[in-house]
Amino acid sequence: MPKNKKYPSWEELTFANNFLFCKIMESEPELCRQILEMLLHIKISKLKKPEAERTMQESIDSKSVRFDVYTSDARRIFDIEIQTTSNKNLPKRARYYQSVIDLDNLSKGTKYSKLKDSYVIFLCLEPPFRKSKPVYFFENLCREDSSIKLNDRAYKVFFNAKEYANMESDEEKAFFRFLAGQKADSELTKSLEKKVRFAKKNMKWRKQYMTWQQTIDEEKEISYEEGRIEGASQKAIETAENFLKEGDPPEKVARCIGLPLEQVLKIKEKLSVTV
Repeated sequence: MPKNKKYPSWEELTFANNFLFCKIMESEPELCRQILEMLLHIKISKLKKPEAERTMQESIDSKSVRFDVYTSDARRIFDIEIQTTSNKNLPKRARYYQSVIDLDNLSKGTKYSKLKDSYVIFLCLEPPFRKSKPVYFFENLCREDSSIKLNDRAYKVFFNAKEYANMESDEEKAFFRFLAGQKADSELTKSLEKKVRFAKKNMKWRKQYMTWQQTIDEEKEISYEEGRIEGASQKAIETAENFLKEGDPPEKVARCIGLPLEQVLKIKEKLSVTV
């Protein structure tokens, strides 16, 4: 059983904490709009109220996605993820997140031509790739001729807070410097710092934070147990295959390994086809 992570106390939280980041972005649409405009160098006239930890699922038996901050304007959809821990599998996560966003958009009867532009944005406290660039902006290009864009309007953007000094604008430098734990020294970051101080006085949020910690730990325990069971099951199947290849009868294999006879017979049938 993995040890539960030791979370910072409520008083120690900063804007870079996942829980507080989501709460502030959801409750402050104007600040969220300003941050998006700064990050993407775009103008947003009217932003839909951000939703924190919005859950989507392609189908009842598919993996669900819980977006940190999900919002949109008239022609674009934005998912903002604050990545405070491991950057493992970020490219595949971004790919799946975007597919879920598109499916949700289409499920409302939208024609392909009416699909909104989509941005999956990761704000990483640690370098997302083994390079030292401050920003990695991805869009689909032709491999044979990179001047040809697929123009599917699906973008994935990874920001590296460690490289705040090399960000494009002073505003971005100040924002990521603040995200990395440095002093607030711009109009935007001072507003965010003020919201963090105000949040610390919100007793409702404080209680929710304690529940959030417990929920995250429970999800990790469930994931660990599911992985352990799946691993044990796969090991049993591999052992059964080895015994069957040695000529042991299915009845004996089932009895010794603890697998249902029906499953062992299916394994044997599969082996006879592949051999």
